[in-house]
Amino acid sequence: MKKQIVDARGELCPKPIIMTKKALKGFVGELTVLLDNETAFQNVQSFLSDNGKAFETKKEDGVYYISLNSDGNPAVSTAAENYCTVPVTVNSNSSVGLQHVIAFKCDKMGSGDEELGKILIQGFCNTIKETDPLPGSLVFYNSGVKLALADSPVISALKELEKQGIRVLVCGTCADFFNIKDKIAVGKISNMYDILECLSTARHIISP
Repeated sequence: MKKQIVDARGELCPKPIIMTKKALKGFVGELTVLLDNETAFQNVQSFLSDNGKAFETKKEDGVYYISLNSDGNPAVSTAAENYCTVPVTVNSNSSVGLQHVIAFKCDKMGSGDEELGKILIQGFCNTIKETDPLPGSLVFYNSGVKLALADSPVISALKELEKQGIRVLVCGTCADFFNIKDKIAVGKISNMYDILECLSTARHIISP
């Protein structure tokens, strides 16, 4: 029997559900989903149950396992993000889920004077940590990827946000275009599929 593992550890809802749904399509065999978040663990179970999928669960060393025999029939229930009703609490004052996403498409804020734009984007990034709710993800593309460089004036703020559990996605194609991939100092070098998935499942998108 074929076996497939969906490693969704470290992923925020609805990403584990989307990964599971994608794995089920056309796959016949034993499917195991790995999670390290109790909220995602419960949400994936609800998703599978609503699609008539029988499964077994266990927890070992902080990792949740969901195992099932896939018959190749895709999951067809409601959108994955609809299962994400419980936010992931990261501190006593705010929470991270998919309330909203901030998309940085430039290393400056707004149009007009370039120096003013640089000052504004610094103030914007340094203020994110004070907002409630916090964003679920930060996405960087086009010249926005330059904000994720090691010598960026906002790198400390971005690293602090990442430590709080906010997902940071940096466009790999953009980093390659500017020849700076080896200088990216925060977040995950990502692809257009993950970026589009993040943007399309956001409650709303802010572009400074």
